[in-house]
Amino acid sequence: MASRRSLGVVLWVVLLPLALPTEVPVGQELVTKGLQDYFHTGVAPEYLADALHQNQFPFLFRDGMENVYDNPTVCYYCNLAVDLVIGERLLGLTAETLAKEAEYLCVHLGIESRRVCTGVIDLNLDVFLYIIDNYPNITSNRICGSVLQGLGCPAGDAFEWSIDLPSGNSPERPKPNDTNPETFNVLQLSDIHYDPNYVPNGNADCGEPICCQGDQGEPNSTETTCGYWTDYRDADVPWHLVEETIRQTKTQEFDYVYYTGDIISHRVWETSVANNTWTIAQLYSYFKDTFDVPVYPIFGNHEPHPLDLWPTESVLDEQFSVQWLFELAAQSWSELVGEDISETVLKGGYYTVSPRPGFRIIAINSNLCYCYNWWLIFDDVDPYGQLQWLADTLKQAEDNNESVHILSHIPTGTGESLSVWGREYSRIIERFSNTITGQFNGHTHKDQFHVYYNSSNPSQPVGTVFNGASLTPYSLSNPSYKLYQVDSTTFSLRDYEEWTFNLTLANSQPSTESPQWYKLYSFVEAYGVDSLDPVEVDKVLYKMAQDHTLLDDYFTFKFRNGDPGVSPGCDDACKKDNLCQIATTVYGDATHCNRFLTLYDQ
Repeated sequence: MASRRSLGVVLWVVLLPLALPTEVPVGQELVTKGLQDYFHTGVAPEYLADALHQNQFPFLFRDGMENVYDNPTVCYYCNLAVDLVIGERLLGLTAETLAKEAEYLCVHLGIESRRVCTGVIDLNLDVFLYIIDNYPNITSNRICGSVLQGLGCPAGDAFEWSIDLPSGNSPERPKPNDTNPETFNVLQLSDIHYDPNYVPNGNADCGEPICCQGDQGEPNSTETTCGYWTDYRDADVPWHLVEETIRQTKTQEFDYVYYTGDIISHRVWETSVANNTWTIAQLYSYFKDTFDVPVYPIFGNHEPHPLDLWPTESVLDEQFSVQWLFELAAQSWSELVGEDISETVLKGGYYTVSPRPGFRIIAINSNLCYCYNWWLIFDDVDPYGQLQWLADTLKQAEDNNESVHILSHIPTGTGESLSVWGREYSRIIERFSNTITGQFNGHTHKDQFHVYYNSSNPSQPVGTVFNGASLTPYSLSNPSYKLYQVDSTTFSLRDYEEWTFNLTLANSQPSTESPQWYKLYSFVEAYGVDSLDPVEVDKVLYKMAQDHTLLDDYFTFKFRNGDPGVSPGCDDACKKDNLCQIATTVYGDATHCNRFLTLYDQ
């Protein structure tokens, strides 16, 4: 009987010109021909490995690599490979064959080590094939334009939807007359990334997405040896650092804890429902036992198995369900919050509570906008109806004269946040600008903030969001937490303090000694403003554009004064990039970036 591949030759000759990009980047002809031959025959030509080695993209999917590689070339390779997979799948390509071919590319392009490539492919392959098999007329642009949005890969006409917003604007709230208002404190913890496999004195130079694991060999020298507390070089958090941090935070006074996501470590090639459940439950249980105030948690993108993947309602295959995670959170979160919030948690991992009269907390699952969530490819929808629910909930808060804090994991405006989601979220922030008095996120592991602006009046700030940085140093930063001062009447943010310790110093001391925590800075003191209100934070951007030394301070704070993070310094291009990041809340919209760069250059 003829093979699948031989039976498909004639059909493929017809389909190929329609499927593949028409322009081959200069110098890539050999790779292109080799990939075509490999996918058509199932046998890699002898020359292909060498050709790929000369066109490698090491660590392509790690943070910051979008600034390293030639974006059009990466997009070309993505479209080429995906088009070949789609075409061959129509001709009967099996999961086993695709796994072999994908591993070959991952390894020879230097994207990750062989075991990382194998593990990640095994975890994601069924999802990828389900989408290809069940999405009519799927294109490589749709796939590459989503997953590689940060590299500028075109998505065609994909990903377009919107939500309904009530007309009008939220009424402006009266400002308190008291210049020294009564306040309460909120503790923000973020991105703990607890690593049960962390080994003090392990190998910190491992070349994998996370180091200091027991199966990565011995360090070559003292310089590549992991510290006791954790390590600057792609390491996460051992349990004794979790305990130490909670102990230190309890020396502060606060009424609430906001936990803005990510519990699972960066051992991304080896997750499971059982291991994730155990790790998540351990941390939530520890929160419940140690904090004597309500804790308001949200999901990070690392919590599901496989990581990043949140199937939409139209995906009915139970093998892809994350209901186990929703059920775990519904019980644990209700205990931490102090009331039953299971209805919406079970639907999509979001909830709302009112901890005191006039004050509401809305916790959302913004991981649904994450570009590495394959399921975004499958539907052009508001996943779980969450943003519509957010708008409706804010309208109820507006009607009840409540002030709202929003907890979210992934910030909008970055290449990792799907642009349409960020656009719709920004519409919500603008519409309810006087109702929302605080926004908090995590994910980036950096101390950052962003300003939202009025779409019809670009110079008018309508919102701010503050990143909780992270307990994990991953990478180059010191562990940290934040303590916010909140006005007890308006629930607006008056100030925050960032607390940290120097990891180099802590690891040089006996392990029996606690790290020397200290206050790194106060936002109000560092930037010379009166509060964290949008109009005040907007002033900071103008100051930065005129006094560039403030951007040096911002760079130091961004890495929490981490030794390797701040040691290169921040040149002019770095300063401009940070300024643009602060002013950008919808990916692809450079309006406010350009506005402040003009002031910077003046």
